[in-house]
Amino acid sequence: MTAGTNISFDYDNTLIRYKYVYDEDGNPIDAVYTEPHEENIETLQQLHDEGNDIFIVTARIEGLSLPEHDNSPKPEELIEMLDLPVRKIFYTSNRCKMDVLRDNGVTVHFDDCPEQCDRIMDEWAQNCSGPISVFVDAPDGINDFLKEKFSKIIGDLYE
Repeated sequence: MTAGTNISFDYDNTLIRYKYVYDEDGNPIDAVYTEPHEENIETLQQLHDEGNDIFIVTARIEGLSLPEHDNSPKPEELIEMLDLPVRKIFYTSNRCKMDVLRDNGVTVHFDDCPEQCDRIMDEWAQNCSGPISVFVDAPDGINDFLKEKFSKIIGDLYE
């Protein structure tokens, strides 16, 4: 990668890890935060040290905190805790990240969401421009599981 590039990272299951909690029959009943994703944090730090600007682009809702349901650090807390060289955090409130990536000149985006990565690569295939996605491995289906979990919780809060 060329130094001076804008590079972004998703947050959940990219910079922090979640794992499933299973019932006695082996069915997932919850997904809980476990730890920072050290391998990807090392990649983030290395890319910054090579002269690149680093962004976090997350589908999270800015300011939303649900400590009784999720003990993960907010992106700002992780940045402070690990002294990460992140230039800016963008919250998309569960919308497609493509506009944020394009508007900020991001050329590489790391993400665990297959749908986001597919959209990014489709745009590249159609326009031969824009960011390239790097798919980050995560437990199968955990992205959708977490979306459903938090959609239900947020909906329950407003009923």
